Parts: sequence; structure tokens; C-alpha cells
Amino acid sequence: SHPHVLTVYGVGDHHGKPYIVMQHLEGRPLSTCSRPMPLPVALRIGREIASGLAAAHAKGLIHRDIKPHNIILEEPHQRARIIDFGLALEPLGESPSLTADGMIVGTPAYLAPERIGNDPVDARTDLFGLGVLLYELISGRLPYEGDSTLTMLAAIARGAPLPLARAAPAVPRDVCDFVMRLIAHRPEDRPEDAETVETALAALEHQYAEAAPT
Repeated sequence: SHPHVLTVYGVGDHHGKPYIVMQHLEGRPLSTCSRPMPLPVALRIGREIASGLAAAHAKGLIHRDIKPHNIILEEPHQRARIIDFGLALEPLGESPSLTADGMIVGTPAYLAPERIGNDPVDARTDLFGLGVLLYELISGRLPYEGDSTLTMLAAIARGAPLPLARAAPAVPRDVCDFVMRLIAHRPEDRPEDAETVETALAALEHQYAEAAPT
């Protein structure tokens, strides 16, 4: 149970059919919201997602599919809740990126480079997805774009995203630099963990909430 993760109350089997009992949320997916968003709002949503990821990672779970569609903004305060852990796995699980028939699982635009191949997956894989999400909320576009799934995956594999400072020139440099760290090509160049990201986004949120016009 965590304020930024959908609560699952139980799982079971009814006459051979599995079921999940989940919390009912009133709200809407982040994917339905207009973007770019005001910077303090985007930073607040990012911080809340990082908080939920920190809780999941502490339990040894990697979500693997962080994207706007899997974030619900819960009414009445638009609190971010991570949903759909259907692709979650433990770090030592097998086939972190592929299904048994070799198909990539997850949404191409938000896949970390290590997931395009079959490299080891850890918590920093989720941080990449969060970084892409933040980039999109702040700039209104994705760091990697392509006309097809193949061209999108090829762009991510090359690892040369459009710098956020060019996509959104009005955004402060420290915000741009931090988001670009989240989507660094090599996992070791990203922040260490979700708790570190939460702390950094909280500081940026506080700084630019104070600077925002009233």
C-alpha cells in the first residue's frame, strides 16, 4: 500500500479463472492530459511517480512499462498513481525484455536501450521511462521519434535524443540536465535510484513553484 501506487487487495482463482481485487480510483490517465504542462505540475507528477517506484523497487519489483497511460491522476487533487504491474518482474527474473516468442514487451517510445536487446534490467530501467515521460510532459514531444516501431527502436538504440534544452528552450537548464540524465543511454549514467530522483525532483519542484507567477 502506497499513496502513489494502485493498491491490490488480493489475487485468487475462481473456478479456474484468475482474478485480481484492486482499489477503485476516480480519475483519468495521464495520457489524456494536454502537454506541455506547467513546469511545477510536471515536476510534481514526476516526483510522485518516483516515490511510487521507490516503494516498488524496495520490494524487488521493476515495473518495466512506465508511460502516461499507466499513470492515473486521482481526484480530487490529481495525485499520481502507478497502475498496471502486468509486466513487472524481479531483477533476477528470466527474459527481462522479451516474451517466449521473441516479441518485445512494453511501449516502444518509453523503452530503455537495455530493453531493446536482452541486457540486464534493474531499477534504472524504470527511471529511463520516467525520464521520457517527464521530457514529454515538459516539452510536448518525445525525445526519440520515428514513423514506425522499428525506426523508434533504432533511434533509442543509437542513443542520441534531442536535448530537452532545444525541445523546450524556456525550461531552466538544471531541469533539462536532470531529465537528460534520466534518459542517459547507459544505465550507470542515470541517477542511482528512485529515491534519489524523488529528492531531486522535490527540490526542483520547490524551486520553480516559488518562481512561478501567482
